[in-house]
Amino acid sequence: MPDIKFTSTGPLWFAAWVIYALIYCATLAYLLNRRRFGTHERILWFLVITFAPVIGILLFFLISEDDKLPAIHASKSRPPLSDTTGTPWQNNPGHTKDSAP
Repeated sequence: MPDIKFTSTGPLWFAAWVIYALIYCATLAYLLNRRRFGTHERILWFLVITFAPVIGILLFFLISEDDKLPAIHASKSRPPLSDTTGTPWQNNPGHTKDSAP
């Protein structure tokens, strides 16, 4: 019977493991930074990605939606009011002109 040994010490296997580790870490970082996922969804995706790594990573990127909103729905941002701009009743809706400072 031939003696077959599978060793993972070759440079190609090492490179494959490094690439896989980078993709795995990047996927987990992306998962943790997703705004649309709640705690339960993140835990579920973490378990899927960890225990079924290749299929889990592929499913994560194929099924999950992108966080970017379309340009139509993007809200126009305005600079926040500082404490020193405008009058007190403009910055504080509860403050009236007649109230003492």
